[in-house]
Amino acid sequence: MDRKKLQEEFKEEIGFIPPGVMVSNSFGESFQEIISSYHHEIWRDGVIPLKYRYLIALATSVFEENETRGKLEMNKAIKYGATREEILEVLKQQVWMKGAPTLVKIAPLVKYMDSKFENK
Repeated sequence: MDRKKLQEEFKEEIGFIPPGVMVSNSFGESFQEIISSYHHEIWRDGVIPLKYRYLIALATSVFEENETRGKLEMNKAIKYGATREEILEVLKQQVWMKGAPTLVKIAPLVKYMDSKFENK
């Protein structure tokens, strides 16, 4: 496997090299191939289109209280067509799932979302 080609493919496809793929370099070429192949299997349009896969990933990041990943998943969801209203619905659902204190945790994500849709 050509690592540089793989990295270029990821940068072109999603704009960065996923951390799991970067770390897999340390575990050898065959392990990296497995991780890269699995990544491509999951992050493709399938029965569930990419937009919805990224909205699911956004919900997971909120549930895990991972703001950095939330912003990353939100960017990808927007790239694949998610609307402000769809993102808000995902965030509201997570408030329901985790409780009202989640409002404080998602405040930076709402602010970030608003900045992404300002010019649209």
